[in-house]
Amino acid sequence: MSASAPIAFPTPLPGPEEMALLKGVAIEEIDTAVIITDASGRFLYLNPRFSELTGYLPEEVTGRAIRDLCSRHAASCGHIDDILSRVRLKRQYSGEVLIHNKDGHPMWVELNATAVRDERKRQRLIATVTDITYAKLHDTLQRKVLEALLEDRPLVDTLNLICHEVETLLHGVTMSVLRIVDDHLVPLAGPNLPDWYNNAINGVPVGPNQGSCGTAAFRGEPVLVNDIATDPLWAEYRKAVAPLGFRACWSTPIKDKTGKVVGTFAFYAPKPLVLNTFTQSMVDICSRLCSLAFEKCAFQDRIQFLAHHDALTGLPNRAFFQARLAEEAARATRQKTQLALHIIDLDRFKEVNDTLGHPVGDEVLKTVARTLQTHAAPGDVTARLGGDEFVFLQVGVTDRTQAELRATQLVDGIREALAAQFDHHGPQTSASAGFALFPDEAPSFDHLIRHADMALYRAKTEGRNRWRAFDATMAQALLYRRRLESDLRDALAADGEGLSLVYQPQFCLNDSRIIGYEVLARWKHPSFGAIPPSEFIPIAEEAGMIAELGAWILNHACDAASTWADDLTIAVNLSPAQIFEGDLTAFVKATLARTGLDPARLELEVTEGVLIDNTERALHVLHGLKDLGVRISMDDFGTGYSSLSYLQTFPFDAIKIDRSFTQGLDGTHSKHGLHADAIVRAVIGLGHAIGIPVIAEGVESQPQFDRLKALKCDAVQGYLIGKPLPHLIDPLPEFDAKIVRIA
Repeated sequence: MSASAPIAFPTPLPGPEEMALLKGVAIEEIDTAVIITDASGRFLYLNPRFSELTGYLPEEVTGRAIRDLCSRHAASCGHIDDILSRVRLKRQYSGEVLIHNKDGHPMWVELNATAVRDERKRQRLIATVTDITYAKLHDTLQRKVLEALLEDRPLVDTLNLICHEVETLLHGVTMSVLRIVDDHLVPLAGPNLPDWYNNAINGVPVGPNQGSCGTAAFRGEPVLVNDIATDPLWAEYRKAVAPLGFRACWSTPIKDKTGKVVGTFAFYAPKPLVLNTFTQSMVDICSRLCSLAFEKCAFQDRIQFLAHHDALTGLPNRAFFQARLAEEAARATRQKTQLALHIIDLDRFKEVNDTLGHPVGDEVLKTVARTLQTHAAPGDVTARLGGDEFVFLQVGVTDRTQAELRATQLVDGIREALAAQFDHHGPQTSASAGFALFPDEAPSFDHLIRHADMALYRAKTEGRNRWRAFDATMAQALLYRRRLESDLRDALAADGEGLSLVYQPQFCLNDSRIIGYEVLARWKHPSFGAIPPSEFIPIAEEAGMIAELGAWILNHACDAASTWADDLTIAVNLSPAQIFEGDLTAFVKATLARTGLDPARLELEVTEGVLIDNTERALHVLHGLKDLGVRISMDDFGTGYSSLSYLQTFPFDAIKIDRSFTQGLDGTHSKHGLHADAIVRAVIGLGHAIGIPVIAEGVESQPQFDRLKALKCDAVQGYLIGKPLPHLIDPLPEFDAKIVRIA
């Protein structure tokens, strides 16, 4: 075919009459609503799609004006007139208008109109009509609701706003919104429902056959009842609703973002509800907006709750507790009663977290919280202050024995609750408590808290798993402790003034000779005399001075050992703080270099608690020390949770059996003695199996020594061999005889 050849059509083009027919068919069949009006807006033609959209047949509207479809809204009539005027001037225009369908339901439509001339030169308007009800309703309602939410209006006000808007658009419909509280419905909004009816339906249970709302909440799906008088769902409630004249009720569940049903809303009507597009659009929009309003309220409630409560246990937090303490103190003063402030602290809770994991620790804390709430009487206040510290404020106390009884209930109750929830493989923890009375034992809140804390400290120091009540001697003890803390700090600042070292011998059972010494610290206070290590070491730990004290001990121990015979070792205990604070490896290296001590003669003792606290960090430091040639031993073996796993994790040079097991070797066949014997035998066997020598501490009697020798323990240490002394044991004849005797 040449470029200039005309295009050939297989069939002839339609003529004017046929083309007009085709256009008419197209308008009839198109899936868009089309109308044709005269210049004044009177219907001349409407296609079937427009009839489907509005319900009007051609014969019902032909000759009528478009404005007749929106006569119920004056503003809409004005919009129609404006659109028609602009089309006549500009030949084409579009606009939005609110009309009513044949059933009287409002609907938003968009008119896209064009002015044309017919064969007689008469002006006609051709317009497409698009239903924008859902989008318009959503935008209008959403805008108003979002404004209410941004203004932080109460939930009820926001829901009442939704009800008003819906009732304006849905002729004859009355709306209500209900919330689910403890599986029952509680009215929140229903501005046009009488109070007596809201009271009548307050507390309707969520379940089958519980009206439209209770059933919708139970099923999780909409429930439409168009004949309340006969429908079995309304059997229990039709008398209540009858005076209102409602025949129909369409209830829809309100769900949160997880899908949980949190409430319902209902459309009541005096006649059956028609499930048309408009009504369904209203239901969909209300469902979303009510859900949004509920979610915003829940979020605000959660923020408010978290501001005053502990997120894990749900108990009030410190700020809330302090506010309640002030309120209850004022009430107690007016009523001339007392308050008992119980401070509760869990025993060995850190070990639970470290050995069994934080999820188990969290369960322990929640169990404690539930136990405290169980024992709370009306008006009592429970709170979690942080970590494993709880408080229990007992109100209305008239007799000290009431506080003592409650303290017993709390301590025993926590122990029993934990034992019941966790088996013998679970957390081995309990609770200690201390209480003080207001105002008899404390003139202010600060004094009350301090005094209760002193009582708790006494319970802890006396063995845990018990309670103690405040007495005046505790305040003196606290002042004494603070004096010791201050003076110990001064002593360390003065290069250990008043501090000294003593040495306890370690005896090798295989060679029958002293192989080394363990160094121990002593403190002679200028005013109080000798302070035992069991007293000043915990003070150093709690006051953050243990690392400094440990460094002083290590330094002076290496100084002393450098003057001993080359076959004697020196054993020094390390605290966790020394391992985790600063560069211990560099410090030990510098100390060895300064003193000239052979690294193989220095033995550093650690407990498995060091590894539990931070295994990765501890192993890194211990391997660094090992690389220096220093010996590392595990102290207090068998008293923790995971000794065997740590023996596999790190190549220890020695294992030290804790004195609590050694002292059980009393040579009797008592249950305690047999258990101790079995444990010691197992530890020695384990050490030999993996090639690690075993040292037993606390050997104080000949039967203990003899049994350890029979079990082939490698070395022993204790008062039988020698007490800790500021100098080494001289090889006196009586000591030589002692060696021969025990060898």
